[in-house]
Amino acid sequence: MIDFHSHVLPRMDDGPRSLRESLEMLNQCFQQGVDAVVSTSHFYAYQDDPKAFLLRRGRRLQALREAMLCSTEVYPRIIPGAEVLYFPGISQAQEVAELSIAGRVILIEPPMAPWSDDMLDEIVSLGENFRRKPVIAHVDRYMKMLGDNGLIDRVLERELLVQVNGSYFLDKKREKAAIRNLKKGKIHLIGSDCHNLFDRAPNLGLVRRVVRAAGAEAEFRVLQENAAGLLELEGELV
Repeated sequence: MIDFHSHVLPRMDDGPRSLRESLEMLNQCFQQGVDAVVSTSHFYAYQDDPKAFLLRRGRRLQALREAMLCSTEVYPRIIPGAEVLYFPGISQAQEVAELSIAGRVILIEPPMAPWSDDMLDEIVSLGENFRRKPVIAHVDRYMKMLGDNGLIDRVLERELLVQVNGSYFLDKKREKAAIRNLKKGKIHLIGSDCHNLFDRAPNLGLVRRVVRAAGAEAEFRVLQENAAGLLELEGELV
C-alpha cells in the first residue's frame, strides 16, 4: 500500500517529536502492509519560507533515513512532500511548485471555513499554471467539520483529486458513506494522516480490513494504483 498523507518527519511540524517515535510509526506502517509513505509536512506560507522549509525538511529526512539504516527493523520508503495550506494568490506563487510531490502532484489543505468557488477555481489555476496535479487533502474532514457532504462533488466537478483519511472508514457513523463514495469512484487517494503513536497513529491496515469486509477491495486497490501512477511507482509495490 501507499500512504499518501502522513506526518512522519521528527520535529518538522505537529508530528513525531523524536527519531524514535518516527521510526516506530514507520515500522507500524510497514507491519500494516504499507510499502511507501508520502511525508506531507505542513507548510504555512504566512510563517514558512519555501527554501528554508525545504532545507529543514531535507535535514530531518536525512537524519531519519540514517536512523533507518542503523536499525534492524524494516520500514517503508519515504517520499518527501508537503501539505500546503491554501492562501489567496497561491496560483501565482511560483515557489509553491517546489513543494510538489515527485515533481507532479501538490497536496492542498483548504482552510477550515466555508469553501468559496473562487478558492476552488484558484486551485485549478494553480495546477494549470505550474503543471502540477492538485490534490485536496482530507476532504472527508471538511465534510464533517463544515457539515457539508456536497464538498466532495464540488471538488470532482473541477476535476481535482480527492484524498481522504483512513479515519473516514473507521468512524462507525460515516463508514457506510465512505464505502459508498469509494464504490462510486469519488475517492482517488487515501492516507493515514498519522502524526503520532496514539490518537493519530498509522491506520491503513485497519482500513483495509473494513474495506475487505464491505466487499470494496477492488475499489481500494484502485486507490493504490492511482497513487502508484502519480508517484511513478507502478510495478514496484504490492
